[in-house]
Amino acid sequence: MNNKIFFTAILFILLTGTLSSAASRQAPITMHVPVSVVSEAVAKSLPVPVDINSTALVGSVFIQKIENLQFRKDTLSSRISIVGHDLHIVTSIGGHDLRMKIGALDMRFQCDATIRYHAPSQTLFLKPVITDLQASSQNKTDVASAIVLLFNNREFPIQIDRLKPIVTNTGSKFLSISMNIEEMRLQPDNLLLRIIPSIKTSKKAKIATTRQK
Repeated sequence: MNNKIFFTAILFILLTGTLSSAASRQAPITMHVPVSVVSEAVAKSLPVPVDINSTALVGSVFIQKIENLQFRKDTLSSRISIVGHDLHIVTSIGGHDLRMKIGALDMRFQCDATIRYHAPSQTLFLKPVITDLQASSQNKTDVASAIVLLFNNREFPIQIDRLKPIVTNTGSKFLSISMNIEEMRLQPDNLLLRIIPSIKTSKKAKIATTRQK
């Protein structure tokens, strides 16, 4: 047997054996993700739209930058930049809605947030507290404050996508390794993840063959 194939097979058996043992004891796999890795991933996902969900303010709002991201025990902090486009303040007078055009808006603020994780629903809840608000111009400070009030000191659910199972062909069977996040917690300079592996096997479907006479 080719040595490379042999050692690859041994490594696979050891790995799956370890995961099978962990799954049977429900022992989690622990991962520590550095804040630098999280910060890079967040930066690459921006800008993202913000649902302002308000009848008094309409327009498009985006999170443009998240800078100086820091992790402490159960809390995070960062400097956030938000931009708004085609903004209008809506007021009602005598049953008629009046729109006052604000236009574009550039604002920055300090965000300190606590998180909690609900494992059964794989949902992360984020509760931000905002300070040190700065707007692009003095006459737009009131609008910036109105946007901040929409999510300041409120808890927001963030659905975490379930990890896709790893499916491996072992020859006579398919081996499927599923992983659920059991715990997600902030620690100084890293994000702690505890993942529960679950292993299932399924037999391959037999292909019927017929002989021609």
